[in-house]
Amino acid sequence: MDNTKVKNILILVIGSTGNEPEALRQSLEYFGYFVAVKYIGRPNDLISVLKGDLTFDADCIILSCHGENGEIIMPTLGDDVYETDEPRGNISASDTDKYLNLKNKLILNLGCTTGEKALAKAFSKQNTYIASDDYTEGNAALYFAISLFYEISKGTELDKSYKIAKATDSETKLFKIFR
Repeated sequence: MDNTKVKNILILVIGSTGNEPEALRQSLEYFGYFVAVKYIGRPNDLISVLKGDLTFDADCIILSCHGENGEIIMPTLGDDVYETDEPRGNISASDTDKYLNLKNKLILNLGCTTGEKALAKAFSKQNTYIASDDYTEGNAALYFAISLFYEISKGTELDKSYKIAKATDSETKLFKIFR
């Protein structure tokens, strides 16, 4: 992933993540990025994005979500609300592997444990994927993202930007990069 191409960022908001998406958007726009926000209310909304159905050509996708046991936590819907063949429950590595058709994107997942091996492998097949492999304090995840994109906006190479962002403390060190 050539970070000089990171100009357009799509933030996916999955579940209740407080003001994280707004703080990210405001900071990233201040750094000069074009930022769009999409609220994910059901598994098929996320699957649509994973398949590449984007409203604009995002260079980077940030998942503002919660994670547990290497899965993306999805909102629970009523049984009568799910569409035919829509996955129920959290989005796993096998779901991601099945639906992901994104290529040459920088994908940053702020959810806890979303950097566990299987999910990271699924996301990083044709993309650069950054995520925490453990339970990260929420403020640290936000700080990591802002620090990473601040460095990229200055023209710092992705690997160096990543190293700077993760060097802050024991929480930001939980973020790993996968290719």
